[in-house]
Amino acid sequence: MARLSLIGLLAFFAIACFGIGFGLYRCGKRIMVNGKPLLDQPVNEQTRTDKMGIGEFAVYGSMIIITSLLAFSLMKRGGSGNFILVRFVVVPPIMALFNARKRTGKAMLAFVVAFMFALFFMIAYAIVGLPQKAPTLTINDTKIVVAETTVGDVMKKGFDIYVKENDRPRTDYKRLLSSGSFKKYPGDRSILVKKGFRRNDSAVEYSSYLLVKDGVVVGSIGVYGHKTEDVALEECKIIHFRLDRGCIDAAKANSISYRFNGIDLLASLNPEAIRKTFGKKLWSEPSNTANETSRYYGIKWTTGSNHLFWNEYYSYINFDERSNMTSFELNSEIARDE
Repeated sequence: MARLSLIGLLAFFAIACFGIGFGLYRCGKRIMVNGKPLLDQPVNEQTRTDKMGIGEFAVYGSMIIITSLLAFSLMKRGGSGNFILVRFVVVPPIMALFNARKRTGKAMLAFVVAFMFALFFMIAYAIVGLPQKAPTLTINDTKIVVAETTVGDVMKKGFDIYVKENDRPRTDYKRLLSSGSFKKYPGDRSILVKKGFRRNDSAVEYSSYLLVKDGVVVGSIGVYGHKTEDVALEECKIIHFRLDRGCIDAAKANSISYRFNGIDLLASLNPEAIRKTFGKKLWSEPSNTANETSRYYGIKWTTGSNHLFWNEYYSYINFDERSNMTSFELNSEIARDE
């Protein structure tokens, strides 16, 4: 409902912009001043009527581009005060271009209409945003693109899926596959995943699905099938991945590697490499590594719509005093209208 409301609001604003522009055009054609339509009357005191050269266009164009980029940066930060700042940043160079030559009512109308639609697209961008590129986790040579790669895809790459059979007491990592809590999935489409989105914040041993490679538990996964239909497990997309210290120790012992967007998770974590790789998506980094609770990196791929229109992704990398990873989590929020 919220999605439809926002789309309806944007559609109404677009129609209003078109209506205002068309109304101004009709009025400008109908109103006569000194025997000429208002659209043909000069609207500034500039007397130059020659065409602008490439140099002038380059100067004014660069000013507009720079201020537009600054305006987009302010819009992404949100806040009602930023919209006022955007107006003061963008309008002066545009008006300078407009007043560089003699302009008539037609030029003024074109300017007003262009400004209204530019404002519409800026608001639409602030509300809807743009889709984010999904992060990639690579286990050995197998790439898992969260919310895109399916269970069937990883099974074809030689991975096994173990499905939770019962809720037994906490099981030691080494006994996860032999305790009877999990059973290997034969890949016969015998398991249907219920419709709808469900978050997964369970520890590896309590997860519904384990991802196994050559008998080694490399992590737990959460899956998503469809909004309104039950879907076979093979067709479900992997939307959650978690590994803990038990998985990490087993991976090192069995020469299994993890790379997250190119970052080697089993090597000593390099703060500079992480900052360079994730940039502004790195929303939290440790300020005091002596404090155990602050030893983590928080990374997010979000939009202004809060997963209303596009998928969003979150990741946490926890580490110890030696900068070695102790746990890893990658989640996705599937686009939906709750």
